[in-house]
Amino acid sequence: MFRVLFFFIISLLAPTFCTYSQTFTHEDTLRGGLTFERTCYDVTYYNLDLAINIEDKSIKGFNEVYFNVLVSTSKIQLDLFKNLIIDSVFLGNQTIPFKRDGNAFFLSFNQLLLRDSSYKIKIYYEGNPIIAKKPPWEGGWVFAEDSLNRPWVAVACEGIGASLWWPLKDHLSDEPDSMRMHFTVPKEFTAVGNGTLESTSLDGQNKTYNWKVNYPINSYNVTCNIAHYEHITDSHIQKNSDTLKIDYYVLDYNKIKAQNHFKQVHPMLSCYEKYFGPYPFFKDGYAMVETPYWGMEHQGAIAYGNNYSNKIIDFDYIIIHESAHEWWGNNISVRDHAEMWIHESFTTYAENLLVECTYGYDMSIRYLNLNKSLIKNETPIVGPLGVNYEGWEDSDMYYKGAWILHTFRNVLKNDSLWFSILKGLQQDLALQTVTTTDVIQYINKSSHQDFTWFFDQYLYSAKPPILEFYLEKHKKKFYLSYRWNNTREDFKMDIPLQFKPSERIYISPTNTFKTLDLPKKGFSKSMLLLDFNYYLLQEVEK
Repeated sequence: MFRVLFFFIISLLAPTFCTYSQTFTHEDTLRGGLTFERTCYDVTYYNLDLAINIEDKSIKGFNEVYFNVLVSTSKIQLDLFKNLIIDSVFLGNQTIPFKRDGNAFFLSFNQLLLRDSSYKIKIYYEGNPIIAKKPPWEGGWVFAEDSLNRPWVAVACEGIGASLWWPLKDHLSDEPDSMRMHFTVPKEFTAVGNGTLESTSLDGQNKTYNWKVNYPINSYNVTCNIAHYEHITDSHIQKNSDTLKIDYYVLDYNKIKAQNHFKQVHPMLSCYEKYFGPYPFFKDGYAMVETPYWGMEHQGAIAYGNNYSNKIIDFDYIIIHESAHEWWGNNISVRDHAEMWIHESFTTYAENLLVECTYGYDMSIRYLNLNKSLIKNETPIVGPLGVNYEGWEDSDMYYKGAWILHTFRNVLKNDSLWFSILKGLQQDLALQTVTTTDVIQYINKSSHQDFTWFFDQYLYSAKPPILEFYLEKHKKKFYLSYRWNNTREDFKMDIPLQFKPSERIYISPTNTFKTLDLPKKGFSKSMLLLDFNYYLLQEVEK
């Protein structure tokens, strides 16, 4: 998603020296932490069944949680916002007592759940879920109207958590292997969930839509959309000649507009496949659903609400950004919300690669520069772990993150290796949850070099490297003195210096000044190729 960045302050050294000014509560830890009551079991499958009452904005139903016990226990934690009522919890026919603690609840079993055993619990609940104040940035349910004044309902809950509307283990580290969802609505509406529509059933004035997700899915991606939808089908031929199923659910009066506008999906999917490999959820297919808010990367049901507008060259920003999340965010997902840069930086960089794929490298540099002025450099890109951190206040994990990846591409000085790393991440870490360390270690292993110094500098320090320089002239000769400031001691990024189109050298600044003899024509700042690397350039006095 396109959210925004942090309140805390971090040191310029290694991640272990990070300090944060923001304070966190007991509820933050319950939501974001991995206590024993969470790590002792692994969720394998959810079966969510809900009736949605549009008139009074309420939901009622149950969720079945299938799980394997990793460490023997008699107590586990699940999550459901305290404004929703838990009616009862069952293990088979046995009622299980539970105790609320804020937005979490704990089940206490009268028996020991043994390691390597499997269980299913069923949680009945109801109530009025939180209404989103500013979706998708401030999440919750959206009860809106279309242009014909008909109800139009959706949900977006990244950050705030899926437990605002259904009971689950609401931590990104534990994705179910698959999931079903059943949404019952008045029969004149269509209810769209994630994945594949398996069946529908009619019961009087109500209709139930039965959806299945055939892959692991992170909790905030689970969605429900209700409207007078028209279903458009399409298909896309992948490079391996497989036919990918495509589904669009759009407001009925937008069908013709949508059919024309969504033609851009085909070249986009081809470009993303070129860089990242085939669409990762082939069994479920690619789908977009029209929503009353801007957009969201709901897996296999991408939320689209950009009014069929192309504002980024020939692309619709919401289509290309949220679709790239199917690879970066959904196929590869973070284990902790504090490391969302893995979703957003790579996705924003994917937009740049789409421009490069379509219009060439020079245009992609222009695209990168469009957003350079939006970089704030006020707070680090990686946040504190274990507290479900969502304090993003600017766009640095998007635009600065894209520049970091572009910079690393030039630090690597090997495009074929860089693109093999991108595709390798998608293939080797497919359908997994990962950490920042996992990504850096993968890059180090693939490149046979240690680039920890690079990522620690850019991800854990708010301020970027500053290249300080001054010029001297002696006896008609020019000299450039330069050094890094605001960097770790081990920071060693080379900087390209172009004297002529065919004459490029690399300088290797350190924390102490070095001096370079310049050609007779002297020096201009444009010789330092700022389109190659992200850093600040500052002229100083000797």
